[in-house]
Amino acid sequence: MRATTGGRAGPGGSALLVLLIGQAMANIDLAIVNLAAPAISTDLDVGSSELTLMVTSYALCSAVLLAPAARLGEHHGVRRVYLWGLALFTLASLACGLATGTGVLIAGRCVQGAATALMTSQVLVGIHRWFTGSGRARALGWNAVTLSGGAALGQVLGGTIVSADLLGTGWRAVFLLNGPIGVLVLLMGVALLPHDRPDPADAPAGRRDNDVPGTVLLAAATLAVLIPLSLERPDWIWVLLAAAVPLAAQLVRTERRVIARGGRPALDLRPLAAPIVRWSLAAYAGTTLAYIAMLYLLSLHLQRELGLPAWQAGLVPLGWVLAFGLAGPVLGRSPRSVARLLPFAGCVLLTAAYALAPVVPAGTGTAVWPLTAVLCVGGFGLGLTHTSLLNVLTTAVPPRYAATLSGTVNTLSTVVGVTGVALFGAAYPWLGRSSWAGPAMAWTLTCAGLAVITALCALAALRAVAAAPGDEGATAADGAVVSGGAGAVGGTEVSGGTGTSGGAAAADPGADGLPGPGNTGAATGPATAVFTTKEPPGRATPSAD
Repeated sequence: MRATTGGRAGPGGSALLVLLIGQAMANIDLAIVNLAAPAISTDLDVGSSELTLMVTSYALCSAVLLAPAARLGEHHGVRRVYLWGLALFTLASLACGLATGTGVLIAGRCVQGAATALMTSQVLVGIHRWFTGSGRARALGWNAVTLSGGAALGQVLGGTIVSADLLGTGWRAVFLLNGPIGVLVLLMGVALLPHDRPDPADAPAGRRDNDVPGTVLLAAATLAVLIPLSLERPDWIWVLLAAAVPLAAQLVRTERRVIARGGRPALDLRPLAAPIVRWSLAAYAGTTLAYIAMLYLLSLHLQRELGLPAWQAGLVPLGWVLAFGLAGPVLGRSPRSVARLLPFAGCVLLTAAYALAPVVPAGTGTAVWPLTAVLCVGGFGLGLTHTSLLNVLTTAVPPRYAATLSGTVNTLSTVVGVTGVALFGAAYPWLGRSSWAGPAMAWTLTCAGLAVITALCALAALRAVAAAPGDEGATAADGAVVSGGAGAVGGTEVSGGTGTSGGAAAADPGADGLPGPGNTGAATGPATAVFTTKEPPGRATPSAD
């Protein structure tokens, strides 16, 4: 996909600003609506089940559509799909703000979730395609700042907007304010986003290029996991969770057949052949699960066990969120030798924070600040981990797989987040009620479980770093990427030790577009999978495995 940017080599900070404003709007909206839920329940006389559905429908619709939305950006351009999503999000917000009943409100939330998928899925795709080298690292750092800042701002604005009762609108202002903001950002997007378009070679060949069975299976498998873990449920709904396994297996078989016949799969599995991608995704997923679970456990522990008022309980994790954003710019300013170790260092800080959380003194008033300080350490560690891992992934995966990477990361984050809340949210009260544990031990054991998960993530991060090239790795020829590395220049990289320099090809593609044997440079470690942007879509990516 090419981007025309008025004669410049690529888009500047203005395009990134537009993308990140949309990301912030989605994050702020989720946090604000959660805090506005009690006021909505009182005004519309909404029951607990309907209120739960209003909150979860947004996340469910977003999660199901993240991967297909990323593919839309690949086919129609990041600019076009992002602006579609932003316009739809603005209209859905107005519908929610004017809703007079729960049916309209829930429907509006579903449309909001779908629009969020269209919008946020393009952020990582745009960064992947439009930025390279240190510019990409800085862009990912600002993305981390936006993610944390949006969540923090949502925490602060939620109660403030509802309590202010702007023009007598009450909770409706939470949605209605998205109207003028959305229109302003739309105008900015039309003026500032580059007119990207698919390369002719990557354009859809016809209707057979649309992987409808794969898209349906991906959505079904995602819902089979999320619905039982998200909603108030009867016992029979757990059948859905069991069905997720055969659905996922059938998805893999279907996508392999699509790739074999030269089509475009809904979820391209070829990038997962590279060890660096698998280990990076494992570390990213584990740290995300622990983080989302910790936020949920904190709300229970601070209010039920420590007796903090709701407003103070909401401020305690604010330090975590802000520290997450502070870690973002570290990657762009770090030497390459240091940046390679940031995923591991971040996981170590996370592990230490979870291990110390039940140990430090905590109570009402100022006695809660030691715990807040520990959480700041954890937030900084999570920021280091996520920003550096995304840099590893966007460097290791060629731009032709940008949509696959975006859909995989975003969908995986949603699924593991819901899973973490379900597992630890059930374990904490069960341990608290048990005769052998009790509330204090429940907090200790659940934090210990989170520490074990992040310690395993640290090992996964080390494996990802081990699969990356050393500092002496050089830039490969344009259009070819060896996925064993984390430090590309200009979006390309080579695996192993000594590559080529001065623009010479490190992997010489053969006549079929695939790397020829013996052309990957002098590797100093195990061979890794090689991706090339010129490979025929029907050819499977070779793997060392």
